[in-house]
Amino acid sequence: MDYTDLFKEKFLSSTGMLTSCANLHSDPFLYTYLSGEILGVNKSLLSLFGEEGAVAISSIEEWLKPQGIELSFLLSQSGEYRGKLTAQGKEYDIAIRSEVILLGDVPIVAIVLKDTSIIERARAAERYFDQFKKKFLTSMSHEFRTPMNAIIGFTDLLKGTHLSSWQQEYVDMVSKSASSMMRNIENLLELMQVESGNIHAAFQVFAPVEVFETFSVQFKELAETKEIQLMFLIDPRLPKTITGDQDKILTILRNLIQNAIKFTDINGQILVEIIVVKKENRSIEVEYAVSDTGIGIDAEHSKTLLRPFASAWENQRRGKDGLGIGLSLSHKYVDMMNSHLMLASQEGVGSRFSFRIRHKVSEAGSFEFIEGTRAALYSQDLASAQSALLHKYLDLFNVEITPITTLVNRVLFDSTILFMDTPHISNSQIESLKMTYPALEIVPIIELEYGEKADLLLEVVKSVITLPLLPSSLHKTLSVVWNTMPKEYINTSVDIPFIPRETPINILVAEDNLINLRLLETILQQQNFQVTAVDNGQKAVDAYLLEPYDLVLMDIDMPIMDGLTANRLIKEINKRDNRGFTPVIALTAHALIGDRERIIGAGLDAHLAKPIDKNFLLQTIERYLKIAQESKSTKHV
Repeated sequence: MDYTDLFKEKFLSSTGMLTSCANLHSDPFLYTYLSGEILGVNKSLLSLFGEEGAVAISSIEEWLKPQGIELSFLLSQSGEYRGKLTAQGKEYDIAIRSEVILLGDVPIVAIVLKDTSIIERARAAERYFDQFKKKFLTSMSHEFRTPMNAIIGFTDLLKGTHLSSWQQEYVDMVSKSASSMMRNIENLLELMQVESGNIHAAFQVFAPVEVFETFSVQFKELAETKEIQLMFLIDPRLPKTITGDQDKILTILRNLIQNAIKFTDINGQILVEIIVVKKENRSIEVEYAVSDTGIGIDAEHSKTLLRPFASAWENQRRGKDGLGIGLSLSHKYVDMMNSHLMLASQEGVGSRFSFRIRHKVSEAGSFEFIEGTRAALYSQDLASAQSALLHKYLDLFNVEITPITTLVNRVLFDSTILFMDTPHISNSQIESLKMTYPALEIVPIIELEYGEKADLLLEVVKSVITLPLLPSSLHKTLSVVWNTMPKEYINTSVDIPFIPRETPINILVAEDNLINLRLLETILQQQNFQVTAVDNGQKAVDAYLLEPYDLVLMDIDMPIMDGLTANRLIKEINKRDNRGFTPVIALTAHALIGDRERIIGAGLDAHLAKPIDKNFLLQTIERYLKIAQESKSTKHV
């Protein structure tokens, strides 16, 4: 055998080995000479060409068309290219990877072909599925919220009628079940949005003390039903405004509080803490925590607690409702804000969930502090949660506090204020104390429900503290004692009075669901509003053209003309006819993340999501009527 034959034998052996290696590759694969003559292909490429594969493949220039370059360039230069592959009458978009290698002294080209049309089809399918999910979520939200608005709304109206004891019990059961169902629906829809990647952190400037105090009122009735003492410690050192994702923080706290109420027995206690733990130049770190004296969580269960639906079975076992998604959603939201949801729990003792968020400070100083105030706290039970909470608040206000259990105490001669945490204090007892300690300001602590008693006590004291304890009301009390605020500033009324009206208030309501329309009419007429009701946006515009209204409540999805278009036309009428500002408030089942921003961005003045809370609706109406009145007064000056 001469050297030429030996070279050919080794070369053929090498190419056979290369072909075997090529068959290990799942994508179409081939080897060629620089001329384009094919050395070998893998099974994946052959399968594209069917029975005539070997013959068809032999002429590479017939089936492989690089994009923007000549085939000869592809065969001589290693690189990545785009192109077309034609096989059995079908054309494929492909990515081409070519690599020039040496086989002995002979240069050959290894070529990998990847079908990008499959990837594009997969991407198109993914885009279609994402759009489908968005439409599904929007539809589900709307279809659930619209009937739930009627169920919850009319149940609330029923509570205000004359019912027998068993009727009242039935109505309460319907109300609780509807609220529970609504919570589950909202959590499920939000979790689906998060997992589909449609929700991201949305930072905005907000006033933390105002927001969290308003938020705290939501749970009063739920806690009282179970005879649970629910307390909020909202740090008065919080800045006036900060930047953060207000909506997600409130959702997390709402889920944690509802969970705590669910798993805390009668006469238990829940403490919600919002505390500044670190201050820097223009930022603060705030710890949010919810602690309870509930049943606690065992170590094994705590490992899976944050998985979606993981606690649903545990809820069933313990006779509790819930899908087990509130904590999972909260965990995802905390992660979204670059933090961690921490759990400390002991079975039979209670649990504490907490997380920390760093906020930029937009405007410093919610409250004015006066240093050097000495105070005494009298309580028949200084170990009570309420006394401990007041002590913490006063510490945060830089008040030097001394707990006492007897009113005959030398500490009182050195104190400026005496806080009296006793439910049965009388005017005569206070008068007696003032004679003994003439320099002492006495501040009784009473439940907010006892407003009449507070009015009586204010005849002999400068101020009272009404429960629940909140920083703004406590600061008002301290300010009166410090003589920085008039006594009349203290408001002990339980109900927020409506604005006195010399003329009737006309409200236009546009709502295509007749049941919800009837609900809104009933709520508004009970407050002596004059109501005009229409069932689509076109009728709303027509009615507004005929006469001015003080306020408009507008559904968004309506036949003939939607609420966004109707609002735009109403604003144009105001501008054309020089009518001034008329608030248009959206009442809508569009309540997914981003819906509020979209609707406000379209020009509506406020967004209320269904199901509508009656009190919040009326408060919102009063607030915007006042804004409209001030706007018109300014205009006429």
